[in-house]
Amino acid sequence: MPDQMQPVQSLPDYANDCGWYNNLPQPAVSAPLHGSVTADIAIIGAGFTGLAAARRLAELAPDKHIVLLDAMAVGMASAGRNSGFMIDLPHALNSHSYTTDLSHDHNIIAFNRSGIAYAKSIVKQHNIACDWSESGKIHGATSANGAKSLDSYGQGLAALGEPFSHLSRQQMQDTTGLNYYHSGVFTPGTVLIQPAAFVRGCAQNLPANVTLYENTPVTAYQWGRPNLLTTPHGQVRADQVLLCNNGFAQAFGEQKGRLVHVCTYASMTAAMTVEQQQRLGGDQSWGLIPAHPAGATIRRTPDQRLLVRSVITCNPKLSYRRINMAKVKAQHQLSYQRRFSALPDLKFEHTWGGLLCLSGNEASYFGQCQEGVYAAVCQNGLGVARGTAAGKLLAEMALGHDSELLRQQVNQGGPSWLPPKPLSDWAVKATLMMYKMRAGREA
Repeated sequence: MPDQMQPVQSLPDYANDCGWYNNLPQPAVSAPLHGSVTADIAIIGAGFTGLAAARRLAELAPDKHIVLLDAMAVGMASAGRNSGFMIDLPHALNSHSYTTDLSHDHNIIAFNRSGIAYAKSIVKQHNIACDWSESGKIHGATSANGAKSLDSYGQGLAALGEPFSHLSRQQMQDTTGLNYYHSGVFTPGTVLIQPAAFVRGCAQNLPANVTLYENTPVTAYQWGRPNLLTTPHGQVRADQVLLCNNGFAQAFGEQKGRLVHVCTYASMTAAMTVEQQQRLGGDQSWGLIPAHPAGATIRRTPDQRLLVRSVITCNPKLSYRRINMAKVKAQHQLSYQRRFSALPDLKFEHTWGGLLCLSGNEASYFGQCQEGVYAAVCQNGLGVARGTAAGKLLAEMALGHDSELLRQQVNQGGPSWLPPKPLSDWAVKATLMMYKMRAGREA
C-alpha cells in the first residue's frame, strides 16, 4: 500500500466532438471541487458504473455523504460516446463466439438484465428523456459467410432458451430500408438509448446525499484510512473509495498488465428531412450490429439521424487524439455509401472516438483491491448494461450487503495476464489489422 501520494499518470482528455453530446441542450455543469472535503465514500468516474454506484449507495445509506468525481463534464467522456446499445445477452466483441458455456452465459444474462432493470427504474422515476426504446437489436450479415456466423449465434441462443428470430433479406430491407444485408438475427432484449442524455439525466437526478464535482480529475492518491485524493484545486478524504473509471483504473495501480486499450469511432449525420425518411423507408428507429466484430454498427435514431460506427485503433496510453479523424471519417463515408446509396445528399455532422477497455479473456475486474478501496472496471465494450449492473453491486459490496448475483461477480475470474509490452501492443495491432482485412463487406 502506498505510504505517500502517488501521481496519476493518465487522465481522460476528449475534444468536444461527440454528436450525442452536442445534439443536446447545453447542460448546467456542476462546479469543480475547490478546497478540502471529507466524505464517507468517494467515487472516481461518473459514467454508467459510477452513477449507478452513487445512486445505490445513497439509497442504502442515506446518512452517508458520497462524493462523485469526474475528470470532465458528465457525458463528455466514454459513457456518452458509445452507440447506445444496452445489451442483455452474452456478446464477445473480439470473436464470433457470442456464447461460451451455458452456466456462465446464464449468469451473464442475469447480470446484464439486472443493470437494464436498474437503469429503467431510474429513467421511469425521474422521467429522463434519453430515447429509451425496448426495441431489441439486429445482427446483420452482408454475405453468406456472415450468415454462417449468425447461424452459430442462433444455435447458441437456442441452447440458452433465449428468444430470437432469423431475418431474411427482404425482412432486413423492410426493417432498415437497406438492400445491403444478406440476412439477420433479431433479439428482443436489447434497449437502445441516447447515451449522453442517459448519463446526464442520471447525474442531474442524484440523491441529496451525493455531491457531484465535474471537471475534477484526480491527480494523485494515497490509500489508507482515510484515503486521500488530490484534485487540481482541492482534496477529498474518504474512508472508502470506489474506482469506477474503467481502463483508467490502471493509473491508480490496478490491473496493470491485464487491460487492453482501444479506441472506436463513429460518425453521425444531420437529421433527415421528411422526404429523405420516405426515400429510405424502413422503421423509424433501429440498431444493427455487424456479424463480423470489425464490421460497421449502424443506428437510425429517433430524431432521424444515421450513425455509423467502425474503425478500431490501439491506444495503449489511453490517449484520444484527433490527428487521424479525416481518415476515419472517410472510412465511415465509404461504409455509409455502400449502405445508404439512396441518400447521397445526407452528410455527416459529427465524427468522434471513444476509449474502450478490453481484457484478453473477456472478463471484468470486480471487488476489493485495497483496504477500503473497491473497483468495477473493464466492461469489455458493453458498459451500458454491465457498467450499470457492476456499479450497483459494487455499492452493495462496499456496504456489506450480500446476494447471489453479488457472489457470482466476486467469484468470477478477473482479466487474464497479457504478454509484456511492447509484445501485447503488437499483438493487439496485428489482431485489429487481421479483423479489418477479414471484415470485407461488413465494414
